[in-house]
Amino acid sequence: MIDLPRKDVLEKKEKALTDVIKRLYDKYRITQKMDEIELVKLWSEIVGPLIAKHTSKIEMRGKTLYVSFDQAPLKNEMFMQREQLRLNINERLGPNFVEKIFIG
Repeated sequence: MIDLPRKDVLEKKEKALTDVIKRLYDKYRITQKMDEIELVKLWSEIVGPLIAKHTSKIEMRGKTLYVSFDQAPLKNEMFMQREQLRLNINERLGPNFVEKIFIG
């Protein structure tokens, strides 16, 4: 009797599709850009529509978030609330997604 390999068990050479995609992102260094895109997509939900409307720039460099606003009072308020903003972002996108926030 010949034992055929079971199709429901992954062999050592086979990888899950998510693992392959993650390795591709890491190899071509696009993981950071994908994280930034995910943050931009969720920005309105995280900060609300009014703040999102007055956000002029969102940029990630490593674990640091750079955000610019088009109104000085809003910029000042967000500067005061940046730690709470960091916590809200990390709650939605994973622990230590953002370590620092610069408001400009």
